[in-house]
Amino acid sequence: MKTSEAWPDDTWLETSWTCFDEDKPDRESGSRWHTYIGNVHQEPHGPLAGTWAWSLTATLPGPALPFSRNGREDKRGDAGRRLTEAYERMLRFYVRQISP
Repeated sequence: MKTSEAWPDDTWLETSWTCFDEDKPDRESGSRWHTYIGNVHQEPHGPLAGTWAWSLTATLPGPALPFSRNGREDKRGDAGRRLTEAYERMLRFYVRQISP
């Protein structure tokens, strides 16, 4: 969802998107903040202007993830998919860490 819609009490770029998972494990509540997993935004300036950056900010207890949690894509949809893939990979990684 657009970040400006998720948190309307602040100023956000119209090219900023925030991602949530209502079923996120280990969350403290169902509030929007506790279901937040990451973001996607379009770079407004500089040599990377126009590219879409994605960042997985969700973490779970356990070892550090052995793969990238952020990156850049040419299209917003591709950045969103990469964020989703990284999040799903994170969930699988932690399930393997706690499974006997």
